[in-house]
Amino acid sequence: MGLNTPLLVPPLPVPVELPFDTEGVVVVVAAVLAPALNRVAPMAPPVTIDPATSAATTHLRVTFIRNHLPSLRSSSHPGSERQFGAPTWEEAGETLRGSEEGTGGGPGPRYAQRSMKTKVGTRDGDPGDPLSVPPPAFTSDQAEGIAERIFGIAGRATPLASERDQNFRLDDEARDRSFVLKISNPADDASVIGMQTEAIIHVARQDRSLPVMRVVPTQDGSNWANVEDRDGRASLVRLFTFLPGRNPETTDLDEEALRRWGTVVARLGRALRGFHHPAAGYHILWDIKRAQELRPLLRYVRDGKRRALVQRVLDRFDATVGPALGGLRAQVIHNDMSLDNVLIDESGHVTGITDFGDMTHTALVCDLAVALADVLDGRPDALEVAEAMIAGYESVTPLEDQEAAVLGDLVVTRTAIAIVISAWRLHLYPENAGYVSTFGVGSWRLLQLLDAAGLDEASRRFRQACGRVTLPYRSAPTGELSARRAKVISPALSPLSYARPLHLVRGEGVWVFDPEGHSYLDAYNNVPAVGHAHPRVAEAIASQVRTLNTNTRYLHEAVVQLAERLVATMPETLDSVLFVNTGSEANDLAWRMATMATDRGGAIVSEFAYHGVTGVTADLSPEEWPQGYRPSHVELVPAPDGYRGRYRSDEPQWAERFGELAGVAADALSQRGMPVAAMFVDPAFTSDGILCPPPGYLPEAARAVRDAGGLLVADEVQAGHGRYGDHLWSFQASGIVPDIVTMGKPMGNGHPVAAVVVRSDVAERAAARTDVFSTFGGNPVACAAALAVLDVIEDEGLQASAAEVGRYLRTRLAGLMDRHSFIGHIRGKGLMIGVELVRDRSTREPAPVQAGAVVNAMRERGVLIGATGPSENVLKIRPPLVFAREHADLLVSTLDEVLSSVSG
Repeated sequence: MGLNTPLLVPPLPVPVELPFDTEGVVVVVAAVLAPALNRVAPMAPPVTIDPATSAATTHLRVTFIRNHLPSLRSSSHPGSERQFGAPTWEEAGETLRGSEEGTGGGPGPRYAQRSMKTKVGTRDGDPGDPLSVPPPAFTSDQAEGIAERIFGIAGRATPLASERDQNFRLDDEARDRSFVLKISNPADDASVIGMQTEAIIHVARQDRSLPVMRVVPTQDGSNWANVEDRDGRASLVRLFTFLPGRNPETTDLDEEALRRWGTVVARLGRALRGFHHPAAGYHILWDIKRAQELRPLLRYVRDGKRRALVQRVLDRFDATVGPALGGLRAQVIHNDMSLDNVLIDESGHVTGITDFGDMTHTALVCDLAVALADVLDGRPDALEVAEAMIAGYESVTPLEDQEAAVLGDLVVTRTAIAIVISAWRLHLYPENAGYVSTFGVGSWRLLQLLDAAGLDEASRRFRQACGRVTLPYRSAPTGELSARRAKVISPALSPLSYARPLHLVRGEGVWVFDPEGHSYLDAYNNVPAVGHAHPRVAEAIASQVRTLNTNTRYLHEAVVQLAERLVATMPETLDSVLFVNTGSEANDLAWRMATMATDRGGAIVSEFAYHGVTGVTADLSPEEWPQGYRPSHVELVPAPDGYRGRYRSDEPQWAERFGELAGVAADALSQRGMPVAAMFVDPAFTSDGILCPPPGYLPEAARAVRDAGGLLVADEVQAGHGRYGDHLWSFQASGIVPDIVTMGKPMGNGHPVAAVVVRSDVAERAAARTDVFSTFGGNPVACAAALAVLDVIEDEGLQASAAEVGRYLRTRLAGLMDRHSFIGHIRGKGLMIGVELVRDRSTREPAPVQAGAVVNAMRERGVLIGATGPSENVLKIRPPLVFAREHADLLVSTLDEVLSSVSG
C-alpha cells in the first residue's frame, strides 16, 4: 500500500536483532546499550540478553519494555526529547554499527553499509514486519545531491508518496529526462533490495511489453548504493526510469479498464513465474497468508462493530482459507497491484507498475485477491464488476479450482488486513489521519458490502466469476434469462428439460452447478464422458487452440494419431477413418458411403431409434418423426424388448428371433423397389428404452442384412467409449464386426468431434464416386480433445470402473423393487441403465406420468436423470464415466425417497 507519511518508532516493547560475526559484541551491548536503557527506566523490567548462536552468526535479541520510557523516542519524530542523557534508538544502534566500505550492489561510496539490522516492534510486541521501522529522512536537496553524486544525474527532486520508503521524482531538465530516486526503508537490507531489483530486471526480460521501471545503475555500475540520513541510519538507494500516467480512482475504471488491469496482474505473475531469490520469504504484514499475525493489533480497531466483523473474518480465514493456502500454486508475486502502484492513461490502459516493495513468496492467487480488494475499494457495484478483472486475469492464467474456491475469502481477508493496519497506524500517527485512513475507509466500505451480501454468498460469487475468462457473455438471473430465451429462440427447438428449467453455469466431474451454487449430481449426460470440465481435456483444447487450428487438407500429427488410436481399438477390417463434427454428420456420412458402396437406397432402423438431425439422419430417426410421417425408403423393426415386446426374455432364443426380423424388413424394402443399403443400430437401443440386448441379437440381425446385400452400421454415439464396461465399443459385446462404426458426442467430452470408421473396401468404393471434406471435421483442436479423452479413459481406468459401478448400481436399484411397485424392470449394461416404471406389474402398463414426476422430483432434490422409450416411462440413467459408488448411493437413496412421495 502506498502512504505519504513517515512511519515512526512505536513506543512500546522493542526487540532488536543484532547479527554480528563474533560473540564479543555482548560486551558492547552490556557496556553501552543495556546500562543506558536501565538507567532511563529504573522501574521497568531489566534488559535481558539472550544469545543464540548459529554456524556463521551470533544473533542477539535485546528486549526491554518501553511502557515507562515515554522520552526514549525516535530522533526522526517531531518533538522527540532526549532526557536523562539517554541515547536515541538510532544512537544506540550507531554505537554498535560498524563502518565498512562497499555496497550491497557492488563497490560504492562510503555512505556506510549497515552491519546491523534493527527491527523495532509495535506497542503490542514485534509483528516482524518492516512496517514498524521509520522511513528514511532525506530532504529534496539531499536527494538531489545523492542522485548527482552516485548516479551522475543532475536534476530537481520532488517528493513522491510512499508507504515506508522515500521516493523522489528527479527531473533532468537539461536532458529532458525524468527518473524516480528510491531510498528504501532501513529495515530492508541488501538481500531484500536485491530481490526487488532483480525481479524488476527479470520481469523486463521475460515480458518486454510490461510497463515496469527500468533500473538505472550507479556510476560504478552497481544497481544500488548505501546512504545514511542525518541520524546515521543506513538505507539503500536506487534510481529508476520514470513512467507516464496517473494513479486512478476506482470510479475511473469501467469494466474494460478493470479487465485490462486483471490481465496485467496475470502477465506480471507469469513473468515472475521462474523467479526466485534467497530473500523471497520477505516477511510483510500485507501478505494475506500472515493474516493471523494481525490479531495482537485488533485492539486498535476501536469501533466494536468493525472489530467484531474483522475478528469474524480472521476466524473464517484461520478455519478454512489458511490451511488451504499451502496446497495452492505459490511463487514470488508483486503483491500490491493497487490503485497507488498502477498508472493508467486516459483510455484506461495500464502504463506503469511503480512499486515492488511488497514482493514476497506466497500463493499466486493472492496477487489477484490483493488487486480486487484494493481496486474495487468499496464501490457499490464491486461484486458485479469484479468479474471483469477476474476475466482479464484468467485470460492469461486460468485459476485452478482450489484457487477459485478461496478467492472470495482472500479478498475479504485483505480488506480486514487493511482495516487493522490502518487503525494501528492511525493510533501511532494521528497527525496523518487524512492519508492513513484512506485505504482503511475504502476497505471498510468494501467489507461492509461483502458482509451485507453474506460472506458465503460473496465467496460464491467470486468463485462463480472464475472459469469464464474467454466467454463473451455476462451472467443473468434465471427468470430474466428464461424470458429473453422465449423471445429469441425458435419454438421449433426442443423444450428445456424439467418442469422447472435448470440454469447451469458450471460443471465439475459428475456435478453441475446453478448460479446460486446449488449442486446437481449428473446421472443423465453421456456427452461429458470423462466428467464435466475434465482438466486434461480442457488443457488439451486450450493448448492446441493457442498453437494452431486448421483443416485436414494439411498434415497434422493430432489427426493422424487419433485415426491410428481409433483403428487400434477396432476389429482388424475396420481400418479407415473419416472425421466430421457431430454424430449426426457421422451417421449422414455413413449413409452416403453405404448407398454409394451398395448402389442401394433402403434403410432399416428400430421403431423408436434416433440417429441425428440432418435431413438424411432425421429420416432414420422415427423418435423425431412428425405425426403421420414415414419415408418410403425406411423400414422399421421392433427393438429387442424382452420385457414387453413380442418375444419375451423368458422365451428360448428370444433375442435371435428379434434379430431375424431384420430379414423381414429387408424383404419389405425389396418389394417396394428399395433394396436395403444399410441397417443402423444403436447397440444399446437407448431411445427405444435402453434395451442392451444379449449377444444373440446383433449377429442374427447382421446376418439377415448382409444376406440381403446391405451393410451394418453400429452407431456408438450413445453407448461407446467404454460405457458398457466390458469393451470400449458396445457392439463388441455381441462379438460382431460392423461394416461401419460411427461415433460423436462423448468423443471430445463435449467438444465437437465425430468419426466414421469403415472397412477400407467400402471406403474405396465410395471414394471412386466422390470425395469427402469437412472444414472443421478433424481439426487439430478437436483431435487433441479426442486424444485426451482416450488417454483419460485408459489412465483413470474408467472402462473398468463403468463395469464395476454399473453392476453395483443395478444391484442397489433392484433392491428398491420390493419397496416400490412402480418399478417393473431394471436393465442395462455398465453405466447405461434403464428403470422401467409401470402402473401394474402384471399388465406391464407403462407409467409415463409417474416417470415424468420422478424425473422432476429428482431434479428438485439435486439429482439429474431423464426419461426415454416410446412411452417415456423408462428412467434413463447414463452418467459420466467418473460416476462412483458414493454417487450411486446418493442416486438410489434419492430415488427411494422420490418413489415414496410419488406413490403416496
